[in-house]
Amino acid sequence: MELHGVDPQDCTPDSSLLDALPADHMLRYPVVPKTVMINAWRPGMRWLSLDATYPPQIARRLALLRDRPQMVLGRLPGDEVRKAEIELRDSVMNALLADYPGHFRRDGDRVVSLLTGIAVDVGNRGADPLAAIALMASEDMLLLMPRPAADGAATYLLAAGALLFPNDWSLDSHFREPEPPETGAAHSAWAARRAASRRAARLGKTPREIHDGRVAHYMAHFADRVDQYFARMPAGSMSWRRNWGMRLTDELFLHADLSVEVPESSADNWAEHGYLRSEHETFTKLAGSGAVVFSIKTYLWKLSDLVREPSALAALLEADRNLSPLMAEYRADSLPGFRAFLARHAPPAGLP
Repeated sequence: MELHGVDPQDCTPDSSLLDALPADHMLRYPVVPKTVMINAWRPGMRWLSLDATYPPQIARRLALLRDRPQMVLGRLPGDEVRKAEIELRDSVMNALLADYPGHFRRDGDRVVSLLTGIAVDVGNRGADPLAAIALMASEDMLLLMPRPAADGAATYLLAAGALLFPNDWSLDSHFREPEPPETGAAHSAWAARRAASRRAARLGKTPREIHDGRVAHYMAHFADRVDQYFARMPAGSMSWRRNWGMRLTDELFLHADLSVEVPESSADNWAEHGYLRSEHETFTKLAGSGAVVFSIKTYLWKLSDLVREPSALAALLEADRNLSPLMAEYRADSLPGFRAFLARHAPPAGLP
């Protein structure tokens, strides 16, 4: 499928810029010892990341936008949502041009990446704003729009997003299995899969609705505070958080309605097929719409490589020790095999 307002080969990528991209992402972003919901913005931090993961991730994003646009872009109807998307698009383009002036250029309504050769038209009749964002930034971007709650306080719901690298969730349900004609076990299994697909679809839901019944750690510690935090955020302010998890696949596009074959969780399989999946996430508020932007930059590191780096291994061991009981329960299916793999590499007791 051709994408309106997108030129995938506007120019030849600049090899000198590609060669100069920082490649030490595993050491620059070690596993956080303890996941914190909100962290203060640090001096020198940038909203959008540019490193060696950028070119291959943008190539994957282009392919997904061509092949599965309805599965990676989603929005609620309405002019307010459209205006917020355009405000976000312009904010992303301005940030890239300001922070990385040697890597991006603007020619009229066209913004060009010199790293990929892709150009997007950001004019009034140009590319879909969410598609333009997805092809210039390697972060997924979600828009949380304020809505008045019953008690008069503001609540926020997911109104639009470009979600190309989901981790077992989605914007919309794309469950398409035909309903079995018979009743009984087959029909019950089909109904359960359909219900799970609808629960995994997040568009139009509040943060509480998204996490309720799925992430007990969030509901116990953060649910009551998130809307208050969003409502009090000044326009333009930024905060960040990082999480970590483990996967037995290097597939970035883990849509809830697509099956990805993975081996069973065992120490041997974690050694051969295991990856650490870490999301660097930010929150900022747009001045015009008041929408909160939730960005997600996804990193994948081969576990067999990571455990050979002493500082990375030490960080991972500490992060695993600091898992809360609720988070350990959330990861119960994969945690025993993963921990057996870690135990092979942990220093002997009594040694640092």
